[in-house]
Amino acid sequence: MDTPRIQSFDDKMNFSSHIFDMLSVIITEHIADAVFIMEEVDGGFKYKYANQAALGIVNKKIEDLLDKTLQEVMGSMSGRLINLYRHAQSLDKDFRYRDLLYVNGERKYYETNLSALSDADSRRRYIVAVVRDVTEEENEKNKLRNLHEHYQSIIQHNLDAVLTLSENGVITSVNEAAAGTFALETERLVDQPVTSLFSNRTSFNVKSCIQKAIKEGPHEVHFVPAVTAEGAAIVVHTKFVPIIVQGHAKGVYMIVRDATSEQETKEKMNFLYSHDRLTGLFNRQAFGHQIDELSELTKDTHAVLCLDLDNFKKLNNTLGFNAGDELLKKVAGRLRTLLNEGDSLYRMNADEFVYLLQQTTHNKTKEFADHVLTLFQQPFNINEQEYFVSARIGISIFPQDGIESEVLINRAAQALHTVKKADGSVVSFYHNEMTQAFPDKMIMETHLRRAIELNELSLHYQPQVDLQNGEISSIEALLRWNNRKFGAVPPSEFITMAEENGLIHPIGAWVIDQACQQLQTWSLQGINNIRIAVNISPKQFAQTDFDQVIMNALKKYHVDASLLEIEITESAMSNMNTTLIMLKKLKKIGVKISVDDFGTGYSSLNYLRLFPIDILKIDQSFVREIQSEHKDAAITKTIIHLAHSLGLEVVAEGVEEMAQVLFLRKEHCQKGQGYFFSKPLPSAEMERKLLDIV
Repeated sequence: MDTPRIQSFDDKMNFSSHIFDMLSVIITEHIADAVFIMEEVDGGFKYKYANQAALGIVNKKIEDLLDKTLQEVMGSMSGRLINLYRHAQSLDKDFRYRDLLYVNGERKYYETNLSALSDADSRRRYIVAVVRDVTEEENEKNKLRNLHEHYQSIIQHNLDAVLTLSENGVITSVNEAAAGTFALETERLVDQPVTSLFSNRTSFNVKSCIQKAIKEGPHEVHFVPAVTAEGAAIVVHTKFVPIIVQGHAKGVYMIVRDATSEQETKEKMNFLYSHDRLTGLFNRQAFGHQIDELSELTKDTHAVLCLDLDNFKKLNNTLGFNAGDELLKKVAGRLRTLLNEGDSLYRMNADEFVYLLQQTTHNKTKEFADHVLTLFQQPFNINEQEYFVSARIGISIFPQDGIESEVLINRAAQALHTVKKADGSVVSFYHNEMTQAFPDKMIMETHLRRAIELNELSLHYQPQVDLQNGEISSIEALLRWNNRKFGAVPPSEFITMAEENGLIHPIGAWVIDQACQQLQTWSLQGINNIRIAVNISPKQFAQTDFDQVIMNALKKYHVDASLLEIEITESAMSNMNTTLIMLKKLKKIGVKISVDDFGTGYSSLNYLRLFPIDILKIDQSFVREIQSEHKDAAITKTIIHLAHSLGLEVVAEGVEEMAQVLFLRKEHCQKGQGYFFSKPLPSAEMERKLLDIV
């Protein structure tokens, strides 16, 4: 293509033709800016020149552009351009503007410089438009603008107060949150020293924080006292962040969060952490903290009195947990009445309370303990019923018995354990001989927690024999624990411990699982239709998902639900509504329900009438004396006849002599269980016994 010439100016320029041609080539081919020359004609404009860069913008060939009007080339956009060109002609200087265009689908920014020229001789008027691609520059500006707006958004819409400070601590700008935090309009905050927002005592620290941020970098300070314009005291968290410009700190951002409610919450949390929720007394954590403080501050004599209520667990199971909680609150109220200045009272666990007496003597401590016990001479009124509760006290002395909280508590507990085993004694001081005699419950509990993992638990089985034909159709599973340190631990010890610390739930679930697995094993060996009875703790029975535990085990081993019997005690039935709901769930599964130790508790005949019970087990205390005690014989007869009238099966426990068998058989008791028939046997021995019978 021939290089276009500015034909209208050939004979008007003060350049030689050669130089003009050189300039024309440079402008046309080598200059990156687009150059258009437009001639004004008939109120519009006509293209007279365009260089290569210009042709790229309009996407035209030169022959399709020259001598074409602006309307012909630009269409609807021509009106705006004509107005811009006319405006440029009216000025005595160049006119510049920017456009956003889409070239080949790409977003492009162009800056156009318009210069008006005229030919005095021919009266022709021209517009020279030099168009430069400023996309990169505009994108950079937009990026900076977005960053600035983003920054402003972070500052202005921040929920925390943000104050911009000079190096001297003068407020230069604030966001809206600052006005809310300090209850002062933003205009009144600006140009004020930031120290005016803090007390005189705090303002010096604020100044130091500003200088520290400038010299060392960002840091924060928690719970700083401040004051609002209304005079209200507040507490704030503050962060100091240096404003760095070209490597130098030019001021500080102070970010402020109102932490008044947080401090109140922290104080409440500290209270909850150190206080018992039921009684409001100090708890074990508070005791440990106070003992640690005493050991650092003084070596005076102090006393730790550990008080425990007698038979509280039995009362709690009988009356229900709500009544038990009410009793504990009333006990705490009475114990508080004896507190002297400097002394403290703690609730350590369910029914264990501790006094800490400061700067006392042996005699004063004994007198105080005796005084405490007099508080239990009067009954406690629970649900309009009077109950008498007794207590015992074990005492350890600081520092002679120890200086650490756990040692003092443990030794007071050792003294308490000793006094519980001594008939008639109610108060005991710790002495060294107790350490050997006192069973370490903490160590035993630790071992019990790993009993399942270490395979120390097992089930023994005691048959329940049909008193008419001697057949065995049901067996009671009895839990045993053989520990590597303590040996064979009696169930009376470790079951109670498991109930106290919550281990009864995993242990109880393990027993149910093992019983179902045993049923599956026996079934595979041809021992069918043998029912296994499992004792259930009242706490385990109170689990809301207890029925699911049973269902999971039955499903896991594909066991018929009718072959599993759940033994509950009368104490587990104290809450009638809850008990009825769970028993209905169990009956829906299909398991058998028996009441263990019937006649020893406080059961109502309503239980037998309302609850879906299948079996009554007569407690061995009645069976033992049926030959010599007429009352025991009468009670046993009554239970058997009552059960038969209700359609229930009866099992007599503790059968040890033939005479007892004859008595029970005569009264038509279906089954007997006891050493007369068999002691509890390990699984393998019980298996052989059943196979011999089968």
